[in-house]
Amino acid sequence: MEQLPIVRPGERVVARSDGKGGLILGVEKIQGREFAVSAEVRGYVLDARLLLDVLGGLKAPGSWFQVWCKLMALQSAVRAEDKTRAVPRGFVKTNQRDLQARCNLSAASVNEASQFFTHIGWMRSAKRGILQLNPWLTVAGTSGEQETWQKIWNEAKGPACIIPHPNYPAEWRLAREAEKKAIEAARRKEKVVTLRQRRPVRKATA
Repeated sequence: MEQLPIVRPGERVVARSDGKGGLILGVEKIQGREFAVSAEVRGYVLDARLLLDVLGGLKAPGSWFQVWCKLMALQSAVRAEDKTRAVPRGFVKTNQRDLQARCNLSAASVNEASQFFTHIGWMRSAKRGILQLNPWLTVAGTSGEQETWQKIWNEAKGPACIIPHPNYPAEWRLAREAEKKAIEAARRKEKVVTLRQRRPVRKATA
């Protein structure tokens, strides 16, 4: 039996097919953080290829992608903005009306997208108008800041992150619709008790 590869800190074991029904084990450096830069936005993204692969295969409304992309863009990593930013680094200051304007979407579309990404643990509401994106999924900051934000997420009991399969959005929508119908049916079954009106008491005449 061949000796297993030595795995050092910052490395991982990868297995590839040899084309003959066997596996070839190797070691590669972990590309945990990739630097993304554009004309207006710059920052770090955790495993960007995995995130884009998941989003690319997700059968979800285009409005959901718009909302998620805007939320990521609002997670500014520019240190020059530290003195003027409304919230600490690692958090996003926005609300439904702001996202509506930024994405040019209806309130219903923004609300549904926000509920879905909260449900799958990709973001949480820290305070009114302040969101935190899951620091294990995407973060714009240093590794030390990332650890701090992970601690904040855990202490706030943030939802566990789900990597949804392509058809999960449709399943989630069906489950929500079924839940709404069940609540409405239960409400209709409630007995309505009609209170009798009391007759006015007549004063005795002398």
